[in-house]
Amino acid sequence: MKRTAWCLLAALIVCGAPAATAAQSPEDGGKTPQAHERAGGEAVNNGQDMTRPLTRVDLRYEYQNSPHLSGSKDDAHIVTVRMDKPFDLGPRWKLATRLDLPLMFTDRVSKDNTQGNTHFGVSDVLAQAMLVNIASERFAWAAGAQIILPTATEDEMGMGKYRVVPTLGMRWATPEMLTGSWVALAARWDKDFAESRSDATKVNELQLAPMVNIPLPDQWFVNLFPSTDIRCNLGDKRPGDSGRWFVPANVLVGKMLTRDIVTSVEVGVPIIQDYHVYDFKVEARIGFFF
Repeated sequence: MKRTAWCLLAALIVCGAPAATAAQSPEDGGKTPQAHERAGGEAVNNGQDMTRPLTRVDLRYEYQNSPHLSGSKDDAHIVTVRMDKPFDLGPRWKLATRLDLPLMFTDRVSKDNTQGNTHFGVSDVLAQAMLVNIASERFAWAAGAQIILPTATEDEMGMGKYRVVPTLGMRWATPEMLTGSWVALAARWDKDFAESRSDATKVNELQLAPMVNIPLPDQWFVNLFPSTDIRCNLGDKRPGDSGRWFVPANVLVGKMLTRDIVTSVEVGVPIIQDYHVYDFKVEARIGFFF
């Protein structure tokens, strides 16, 4: 855990460093629609809302301490470059695309790492496309899918499956509570459809996130359940699991350093762990909006 604390501290120092940029006031002209959206006091977009996609690049560091069927604890350090690009399709419609390129340090035991040594390599690449509709000022929805490819360089760094993840999200603005606050529900169905290795564990999992976004003074914000980490195993019960549900306490604290730079730290710990996903996770990220 000491190693994790040092990694998190380093990430916070890097992400929290002051960034000075020249910026126009919200009343100034000449902004692109995205820049105006980020600058306006009541429409600040912190990047957490899937129905308000932004052109962005994120650098993310995630640590997971995961249970292993043998009873050992496995550490995984994942560095991901995330690239998002939305395309306007007309009034109220957008196509939001994403590409995740993950690298991993891990001591998980596998056929490629029988001694549990720390290895480095590429994990599974993710691509996503979501159709977004802004139905009204209060309500918006998004639907689409992710494709996850078994690009891991070693068995312990990926699932060994070709997976499709249908995704649905709905968001309701709640300005009567706080300006910029909203609630949302995101649901994903992670299902494998082909395998790259015969011993890979089958994947059939429902993933949920009842998100709540709470803006705070000085461009800080809190997001409850920012990731679809609530899980229900829809497939065969795995050895070592006592049930099908994994429910964590999952919270993200972030700050808009400028109108174009966001940083955050997310923490997750299990509340219900009948279905093993992780014992602890923390993710630090810095995002650049364009």
